[in-house]
Amino acid sequence: MKKRAENRVCTAVIDRCEYDEDIAEAASHVGTGTIFNICALIGAWSLTCLGSAILQYGIVDVVKGWLSAISFS
Repeated sequence: MKKRAENRVCTAVIDRCEYDEDIAEAASHVGTGTIFNICALIGAWSLTCLGSAILQYGIVDVVKGWLSAISFS
């Protein structure tokens, strides 16, 4: 066993667990970054579609279509 600090004893098993936690934290950061990038891509695509609809039909028709889509009648 190796001594690290005054009263802390470190074994190979503890070192391995700490190493595994670092890998898990890095994987978590990669997963979170991937999700954020996909959300940004979806947001950019939705703005592109909205812009296209406004150019094709005009703002008034887009609003009318949106209101008819969310209304219950």
